Amino acid sequence: MQGVVFVETLRRTWRQTLFWGVALGALAALVVLMVPLFDAIDFATILERLPPIVLQAIGFGDDMEFAVSPEGLIALGFFGKMALIFMVYPVVMGLRVTSNEEDDGTLDVLLSQPVPRWRVVLEKFAAYLLTIFVLSLVIFAGLWLGASAVNIPLDLGRMAQASFNLLPTLTFVLTFTVFMGALFSRRQWVLALVTGFVVASFMLDNIGGLAAKGSPGETLRLLSFFNYYNPSGVMQYGMTWTNAVGMLAVSAVLLVAAVWAFNRRDVGV
Repeated sequence: MQGVVFVETLRRTWRQTLFWGVALGALAALVVLMVPLFDAIDFATILERLPPIVLQAIGFGDDMEFAVSPEGLIALGFFGKMALIFMVYPVVMGLRVTSNEEDDGTLDVLLSQPVPRWRVVLEKFAAYLLTIFVLSLVIFAGLWLGASAVNIPLDLGRMAQASFNLLPTLTFVLTFTVFMGALFSRRQWVLALVTGFVVASFMLDNIGGLAAKGSPGETLRLLSFFNYYNPSGVMQYGMTWTNAVGMLAVSAVLLVAAVWAFNRRDVGV
């Protein structure tokens, strides 16, 4: 029956999604609650005394007025600095599509049922994609609760855009993990490759941010998917649809490639 794998995946995942959502939502609320403290210690004056290279290293660019605004502090302190933590979730879920069950020898039992391989991949992927959407909703709810508690003027529209700006990036990481799992039968290889890719992308983005404009270092930043995540730009100017659509388009190509690759290789037992 169609949809069985999708429903069963959700049944096995909802608790983990709930734990992740509550933790990230609470963290989002905590960051908002801390915003008034930065005004109390005159954070802007402290930053003005720091050298430009230090400001770039900690994520504060040329627009200092935005950086010390409530939206800027949330963009940098939560969506920016927590980016690597966000990426853990799609990696963990992506490993569950094929790699985990193949590594423990149970995937062949599932595939012995009258369920095509492509349905296993697509239905599991769809279930985990739905949980990513739920996480984005809970994060926005945490931001809204925090803003309500401290009664500070925040642009909730931009908060919503920043929250849902996570979707293209997390979808890309989820799809990349599924693709690696479709290519390789060993879970350890998949985890190592995906982790290395995410960390390398994060480092390229940070190093590129420190490089001079027009330099090779800044050009290398284009190779990092974090460059297209850009939470500060979204919080300040709104959703960058070209980045979002581009990430989703690459994810779609990777998903098709994952189905194709998984259909054409032997499953480890």
